[in-house]
Amino acid sequence: MKRFIPFLLAFVLPLLLIYAWWGGFNRVLIEETVRGPYVYAYKSHTGDFAKLPDVQVEVRQALVSKGIEPGLPITVLLTNPDVVPMGERVGRAGYLVPAGTEVAAPLLIDQIPPRKVWLAQVRAGILLAPSKAYLALDRHLQAQGRGIAMPTVEIYEPTDSPWHMGRLSVEVSQP
Repeated sequence: MKRFIPFLLAFVLPLLLIYAWWGGFNRVLIEETVRGPYVYAYKSHTGDFAKLPDVQVEVRQALVSKGIEPGLPITVLLTNPDVVPMGERVGRAGYLVPAGTEVAAPLLIDQIPPRKVWLAQVRAGILLAPSKAYLALDRHLQAQGRGIAMPTVEIYEPTDSPWHMGRLSVEVSQP
């Protein structure tokens, strides 16, 4: 047993601490609520959803270059990655903007009206938060005989503190 203590202290403990810092042990809160309205500037993307953060960077740069202050990052997934092949998945990545904002191509503007949603929120790192939120939301909806219906809306509220992770909200419209 004494031989394993240095291994645990050197490798396992740091990994657990990093996982905890990223929010890996944080609970996902799920509630029924009304969300919206949202106005957002975006670019569409077809293909691997892992590329959406790169698209979001492009949107931010385009907004800033036009003097438009981007709000919170928003992602709208239009197709379900569980059933749609990777090359055919469609999503939008962008930022919330004030109503009346005008953008130039290749950016587009869309609105999401207020609507009843299932809302999953988790405070975790941006790379970890989606898997935690979607897993909890899917389990919650499956227990009610439902599943996740597309489109879903993701809004990430970053934090200014290095000691806390931001909060991801995932919204699924109710029928």
